Amino acid sequence: MTVKHLFTQAAHGISPKPAEQLELVMGGGAKGDQHEHRKTRALVLMSLFDIEQLGLNPGDLREQITLDLPELMSLKDGTTVKIGDVDIRIDGDCDPCVHIGELLGVQDREAFRENLLGHRGKLATVLKSGTIVIGDKTEVA
Repeated sequence: MTVKHLFTQAAHGISPKPAEQLELVMGGGAKGDQHEHRKTRALVLMSLFDIEQLGLNPGDLREQITLDLPELMSLKDGTTVKIGDVDIRIDGDCDPCVHIGELLGVQDREAFRENLLGHRGKLATVLKSGTIVIGDKTEVA
């Protein structure tokens, strides 16, 4: 299990910017990301498996971290995911909103939102700061 893609989004409504590495800040998320300091949505983790099943591309769902971790959506709240030397706590499911469909130019935004239920990724918070890079090994603790 590895990191496949990394993204930051500097402001609401703009497309995520791909990154080779992210500096993750304890108690928050990715440095330079608009959600860096939020307590309930500091990071969104997505499984490449779910992205492909939905027919989307990495970054489309505004995640910061895309993982080769098919079982991501089955992880319980409070589970620790170790990426490289960084520890991240799963805080819960990321509830899909109709706004994401708007950003992607989807015609039927409500149907798109419903299709994302249970596949929108996990909200997470950084427990141990550090830098992660594409290819870093990922472990579920």
